[in-house]
Amino acid sequence: MYWSKAQSEIRHSQEMEKVKKWLNNLWNYKYKDKSVFDPNKELVYADRVRRREPGDDTLGLSPHCDAGSIERWTDNAYQKIYNDIFSDNFENYNPFDAKYRDETIEFESPAVAHVFRTFQGWTALTEQGPNDGTLQLIPIAKGMAYVLTRALLDDVPENELCGSKAGKALSINEKYHSLLLEGLISIPKMYPGDTIWWHPDVVHAVEEKHMGKTFSNVIYVGATPYCKKNIDYIKKQSKKFIEGKSPPDFAAEDYEVNYKGRTKINDLSELAKKQLCLIDWN
Repeated sequence: MYWSKAQSEIRHSQEMEKVKKWLNNLWNYKYKDKSVFDPNKELVYADRVRRREPGDDTLGLSPHCDAGSIERWTDNAYQKIYNDIFSDNFENYNPFDAKYRDETIEFESPAVAHVFRTFQGWTALTEQGPNDGTLQLIPIAKGMAYVLTRALLDDVPENELCGSKAGKALSINEKYHSLLLEGLISIPKMYPGDTIWWHPDVVHAVEEKHMGKTFSNVIYVGATPYCKKNIDYIKKQSKKFIEGKSPPDFAAEDYEVNYKGRTKINDLSELAKKQLCLIDWN
């Protein structure tokens, strides 16, 4: 589900807008006379709800990063983003430098995010914590340096990049990244309405099994600032919203086309319409 009223109310709430503006402003986004994005105009990237029942072992996710895989080595903009890493100036690499992050080009795939999120995040709908099938993170924004340089070592075949494949999420696995995976931890206990946010280069996963006693439910909401890359995607997304179809970054399952009660334009606030590029920002 993408277009339920509960999801829309959370995504477009004034409280969420304040949080995401604050997060956007943690980045270095201004260079001379150019701004990579406007941190105080927030767009909305529609994602799903995860509803996980006790005992479930089907909704886990192995460690990964979103927004491309092999692109991080091959795309021109990504190469510029990680230039300090590739040129052996790791100490100077700043993961919160936004320059070029609005210019990356990802492979077309239903498994790849085509937006620049300053932070990925989700909002808890139920109480949950470690062993409840919850989120796991390696909370090191500079961990991408290990991933990128690991692929250049002699034990990695020349025709592969540590298991990463085009059109998939960036793979973080035991074969090549066992040292980094020692830092993988489950998040602390969350309560309904709590949110958690992580840098787009932070490795994350979902526990393989829900061993708790109650449902573990979340809604995915990231911080998607106002820039051309994001505007271009949101305009495509809004066409899908009007039709009740799945957003462009996801498989075209289109379950909600005939759902009664899904969010429609008349249900949206003025802020929500701006965040979906249905009306212009002033």
